[in-house]
This record gives sequence, structure tokens and C-alpha cells, in this order.
Amino acid sequence: MLPTLALFSVLTALIASVSAVPCVQFDSSWNLYAFGGSEDVKLGANTTWSSPSTSTLSSSGRPPWTGTNSQCILSQTNNALYVVGSDSSDLSKIYVYNFASDSWSTQTTSGAPSDLGNSRSASVLDHDTNVIYTLTTSSGLYQLDMSSVTNSASSSALAWEAVENSSFSVDGYTVTATQAANHIFYFGVPNTAAGSANVFVVHYAYFQPDAQAFNGTAFPDTAGQAISIPTESDSVPYSMVFVPNDFSNTYIATHWTDLGDYTVTSDAPFATDLINSTQTIPAPTSQDKTASYAASPYDLVQVDSSGDIYYYATPVNADYTVSSSGSWQKLSYSVSGGSTSSTNSTSSASSSASASASGSQASGSATASKTASGSSSASASGSAASSSSSSSSSSGAGKNVVARGDLLGLAVGVVALGVSMLI
Repeated sequence: MLPTLALFSVLTALIASVSAVPCVQFDSSWNLYAFGGSEDVKLGANTTWSSPSTSTLSSSGRPPWTGTNSQCILSQTNNALYVVGSDSSDLSKIYVYNFASDSWSTQTTSGAPSDLGNSRSASVLDHDTNVIYTLTTSSGLYQLDMSSVTNSASSSALAWEAVENSSFSVDGYTVTATQAANHIFYFGVPNTAAGSANVFVVHYAYFQPDAQAFNGTAFPDTAGQAISIPTESDSVPYSMVFVPNDFSNTYIATHWTDLGDYTVTSDAPFATDLINSTQTIPAPTSQDKTASYAASPYDLVQVDSSGDIYYYATPVNADYTVSSSGSWQKLSYSVSGGSTSSTNSTSSASSSASASASGSQASGSATASKTASGSSSASASGSAASSSSSSSSSSGAGKNVVARGDLLGLAVGVVALGVSMLI
């Protein structure tokens, strides 16, 4: 019996490894990082992505990366990463990564709802207050105040607090949330009109009774993944990325509100016809429903459950219109240890497909690239990172590409062997 138990212990570890999902995120200087593989790595500024040279991050105190709905959230003001749902044995733990010091710490919490971590877009960090908001499907909206944490965990536990129940039904809802202008938007709520999203107003702590309609190309009423696009100035974000599970497009939704008077639009940082508007760029090449996304002011990045990384350069211009041309490019680096499951994927789109913009057309050039030192350069044709990825991996990347099929095969072999021993 002992060998059998040992065998199934190995199997449990392998299953956790196979089912874990990676994530990507930027630091506040817009260097890209990849997390959740056999090692966490820094991939650097977008000017290097055509042939990335990786540097390995500290492994001391890193998350176990066993969660299936882990989220990697940037606290831009604090230059810190908050990892939610990465420990399947205790989803209430928040792992904090300090980009500046390359160090991990673990924030314990209390009073977490039992159904924490509904999806990879369930939690949103409010930019101004550094409070995490998580919508659950059985106990309403919860908040966790991280203002005392900044870039290192507190020695005492932080308490999750119930806020209120949503104004809409969450039955069967896979939470798909992100923030713009101090409002949290919930995409794909069942029985919501296409092109509309439900809203929680952070500064007044209430759910709007009616969904907010967006003009332009209507996004579908389906769940998916959603993130905000941060600003260079570290203000609240105004652009949101929504990738629905039908992969009809990648939708860029723009929102702005005058907090003092909702009827005032003269102070908007972009043309008023872009307020509550939707524009589109192509759906990601890898159409994986469990993929993770991250954005800088210059790039949109996806890592799928197999560990492959794709990026779209300059999805949004400086005037908040979308780029009129562009395509998803693949990095010559893959995260080791990604999931082998393909049940959450649909057919892939061509990686060389040109971007088609709907709504307002791009009318201005954006700041295209940013180096790790903080200097910026402008380009009329988009980011310096828009060149195609090298067909061969860099020396640093090549050694980190995992043989995920071998891992799955080993797991299956262990199952077969365990069954034969029991028989």
C-alpha cells in the first residue's frame, strides 16, 4: 500500500503542475515579466522582445502557482505585483512581489468568502485606493484594503470585508471585471444587452441599477477576460480590454466620468465622442479562454495556458483611438510548466492578420516604446516591439521551453501504474 500511496502523491503533484496557469505583467517602468512556470522571469522592455534575453527572478517565497484562476495584478503606484488565487490550498493568500527589490512576501488574510476566485478576471485593484474588489457568485462583492501593504506584506492579517450584493443576477456568471475612471465594469453578465456592461462605482460604493451602454461595435454578452490599460502618468485608467470567449474581436472600451458632476464632459482627456465607446482590434492568435492578459500604455500581452506569449504593439494611441494597423506577434519565449489542457481553446486566428479598427480611426501617433531606464521614444508606425518575433528562441528562452506533453504523458503513466497496482 505504501508504494501506491507514494505513487498517488507524485500524481497529485503532477496534476497540480499540469493544471496551473501562467500569467504576465509589467512593472511601472513597462518591463514585461512572466510568472507561473518552473521559474519566474523578466523579459524586459518592448524594444527587446524580437529576441528576448531573460533574467530569472528570486524564487524565495514565490507562490506555488497551483491555482487555476490565478491573477497577477499591477499596483502601478507602488511598483508591486499582487498575485491572487495562486495557492490552491489557500486562495485567500495574496503574494506580493516587489519589482524594485526582486523579493516576494505573503500577505495573510481573514474572513475571505468561500467562493473566492471565480475566474481570472474576478478581482480588480482600484487604482486610487489600492483596494482589491472581488465579486463572488454566492456572497456578493468583497473588498480587501491593501493600502497598508504597498510593496511588501504586512505582518498582520488583512480582513476581507463584505460590501454589498450586486444589482444584477450572478447565477451562472463567470466574473469578467476591470476598471476605468474609478468604475468597475462587469462584462458578460447573463441577460445583459450586447454592448452594455454593469457597473460598480468605487468612490460611492454602490452598483448602478442599470447597465452602461457603449456606442460603437457592440461586444457580445458573454464572459471572457478583461483588463485595464494603465496610463503613463499613473492616473486612473480610461481604456479597458475585453476579450470575450467567442473571440469575435478584442474590444477596447473607453470610459471617463467627472466625479463631481456626471453631466460635465469638458475635462475628458480625449474626444467626447470616445466617452463610453467601443473600438476593436483582432482577436488574439491563441484563442484560449483561460489565457492571462496584461497591458502597458504601449502594448497588450497574452500568455496562454500552454505558456506561449503573444503581444500587440500600440493597441491604443495617445488620443485614445485604436491603432488602424497591427497584428498579434509571438515572442520567442515560452513559459515552462503551463497547462496542457486544450478544452478551453477554440480555433486560432492567423498571427499575421492585419488589425481592423472600428469606431474612431487612429488620428495621432502614440509614444511607441519605453526602455527600462524610463526614457521614451516616438514612432509613427507604432512600437519598436512591433517587429515579428524571431523564429528561433534566444539562448535564454530555449532552455526554458517545457516539454508539456512529456509531463502529461508521465502523469497518465502514473495513473495506469497506480491502477494496475490496486488491481
